[in-house]
Amino acid sequence: MKPLCIRFAAFMLLFLLAPACVFASPGAQPDFYSLRWELFRVGDATPDTELLAVLWLELDEGYHAYANPPGETGMPTHLSISLDGGSPLKVIYPEGEEEPDVFDPSLMVHTYYGSTPLFVPLGQLPTSAISLTGSLSFAACSATNCWPLRTEVSLPLTGINLASLPDATDFFWYEFYLNKEFSEVVDTNKQNTLSPSTSESTTEAPATSPPSSVTEWSFSPTYFHPELEVTDIELALLFAFIAGLLLNFMPCVLPVLSLKLSALMAGSEEQTEADRIRAFREHNLFFSAGVMLYFLFLGALLSALGLAWGQLFQTPGLILGLATVVFALGLSLFGLWDLPVVDLKADRSSGSPKVCALFTGVLATLLATPCSGPFLGGVLGWVLLQSPETIMAVFLTIGLGMASPFLLMTARPGLVRLFPKPGNWMIYLEAGVGFFLMGTVLYLLTILPTTMLLPALGLLLAVAFAAWMWGKWTNLSQPKGKRWAIRLAAAALVALAALMLFAPKATPIKWQSFEPQAFRSMLGKRPIVVDFTADWCPNCKVLEHTTLKTDNLTKWQEHFDLTYVQVDMTQDNPEGLALLRALGSQSIPVVAIFPPGPGHKSPLVLRDLFSASQMDDALKTTLGD
Repeated sequence: MKPLCIRFAAFMLLFLLAPACVFASPGAQPDFYSLRWELFRVGDATPDTELLAVLWLELDEGYHAYANPPGETGMPTHLSISLDGGSPLKVIYPEGEEEPDVFDPSLMVHTYYGSTPLFVPLGQLPTSAISLTGSLSFAACSATNCWPLRTEVSLPLTGINLASLPDATDFFWYEFYLNKEFSEVVDTNKQNTLSPSTSESTTEAPATSPPSSVTEWSFSPTYFHPELEVTDIELALLFAFIAGLLLNFMPCVLPVLSLKLSALMAGSEEQTEADRIRAFREHNLFFSAGVMLYFLFLGALLSALGLAWGQLFQTPGLILGLATVVFALGLSLFGLWDLPVVDLKADRSSGSPKVCALFTGVLATLLATPCSGPFLGGVLGWVLLQSPETIMAVFLTIGLGMASPFLLMTARPGLVRLFPKPGNWMIYLEAGVGFFLMGTVLYLLTILPTTMLLPALGLLLAVAFAAWMWGKWTNLSQPKGKRWAIRLAAAALVALAALMLFAPKATPIKWQSFEPQAFRSMLGKRPIVVDFTADWCPNCKVLEHTTLKTDNLTKWQEHFDLTYVQVDMTQDNPEGLALLRALGSQSIPVVAIFPPGPGHKSPLVLRDLFSASQMDDALKTTLGD
């Protein structure tokens, strides 16, 4: 019969990888922002009409990006765009809101919130143009962290009917655009940033220069400790070993201290000294192997993907997976269940001690990856620019340095005599380690984007219930089929929770905020749906989650080419109240449908709660099929 640890290794990989898979899909965007292109003509549809492309950067509530230029700090929002891969085009950026930086209030920055337009003037469209292509880079920041992002963007320009394009002069933002109340940036190899007053004297990149999405710099730095800088493989290996050894003592590895404790306490459950020495040596040997195995894997990964040290922790799915595994490990220490792959309890009779020690070493090293320390900076600065073979050799040496204390205990197993013999104290130690691991879970949750916190807590609740099913609903006296059915149901519960909580969601329809002047300019030109809502209105919220949900709004927008405008009555809103009264209403919820043409003076009004089918009928009645 194979050891239980090996048989259930796949189960724990599910814990770690199921949340990560949701976020690792190629091309998937984080759910706290979205992008939307719009194409406008400037003025009447004539042969010499100029075109204007607008890329809307739409950030969820609680997030901001830095403007271009960003102010005294911050990563600027930067759009590099061209026609069919030709010369970079001029991009006009809004100035953003001036405010103290959330991370350093002593510095003033310019920030973007909500929907922000990035303008690309196209002039008269060449007949040979096929599409706009390029990339957008920016930092999406919450109050606690920032996520540097880069995404490819494109806008097809074939088959354009000028008469069908909306006229930019009809929109409220055109006045600002026309008055150049924006900073203008031309993409060249040196990225010249120009103020509005100098925007006409832009420097064009040579026609043969490809568009650059990343700024190139040229420096000759000096270092405060030049003697610690690495210049050859011999020095790299020496410093790598020392750096790995010192990683064991850095404050940032405190979250993994409880995992390392398992290497010190291995064998404490054995009754005879010979058995304790054997278990102590075996555990530390395989724990060290896990440390070096992970560093070998990390070196190969960073070499293949060109990543920096700790950059893996920019992946929300990996952080969530680690939090899930550490949470499950903490529950096992509280006696809720026996975690088969990584077990810190003194009694490891439920599985293979060797496999458990190996996985514990891997997990401890993974959690310590964001740490740095003396000697490590110089080593990484040199080695990550070398060949894959050199990178893997140096990373293996870092792992050897980090594992060296545990290898020493393998060579000197007599050290086990320094630790106390089995007793009730071990129960309290296990509980203490469990609380320490729960603190580690809290630390990992603080790294996640704010929008992921509530789903992450939901996933941890599912893990707790699954662990309770595994540990309390099964025992060895049950038939094997029943025991396995319950355990598979527990694993399926976790996988289902991850899919339900983190599956990609449809991009929500963005409602335009009600602005009287802009709304008046739209009336009669296109069909408009106006929704009156407020945070204190429960029926409004019911309507938003039933009739006016994303799927329905998307369907109606595609079929009727609607513009959605929302009037927020949460606070005193005299302009909104005036519009509400003009529609013959004194209470909300109210939804009004304004048709294009002269019919806009007689909008159709729906009051209180109504169904999606009623809304569908109202749209057909007002706008036709």
